Amino acid sequence: MNKYLERIVFLFFLVLVLVSCSSPKPVLSENKMHTVTLKEIVHDTVFRTEKDSSVYKALLECQNGKVVFRNVTQAEPGRSLKSPKVRLDNNKLLVDCELKKQELYAYWRSKQVKDIQVKTINTTKFINYLSFWQKVQIWLGRIIVLILLYYVVRFALKFKKQYSTKNYTD
Repeated sequence: MNKYLERIVFLFFLVLVLVSCSSPKPVLSENKMHTVTLKEIVHDTVFRTEKDSSVYKALLECQNGKVVFRNVTQAEPGRSLKSPKVRLDNNKLLVDCELKKQELYAYWRSKQVKDIQVKTINTTKFINYLSFWQKVQIWLGRIIVLILLYYVVRFALKFKKQYSTKNYTD
């Protein structure tokens, strides 16, 4: 039973030493940045209309000392003008041709969305690697420590067994 216990202790320390020594893994750190930029631009413009004209032609005649229209030969409206209003009042010719002011002002908004996503991943690089000979020395040192530990535990168990079997009588 004593040898069985020694072997269990030896295997426990062997597994403990083998598991505790692992190579370091590179550390990854990740930074994420998400930026949305919204730019709104207001545009404006003025629409102008081109010049326009309307025509009215008529023949005039004198009757009893007064001027009268004899015949209208041409009455044409323009693109936006109506036909002129023509009147005779006390031998005076009155022509009314009206057009209201036409100006159109327009504006609109345009939106520009700029979406920026930045993702940086930093890895730590190991500069100093162990050579093969250094690794062999480390493993040999571990094996020697395990052997020494085995003999120390064996000696302690023998020492305990030796003093526990003696009877002290006073």
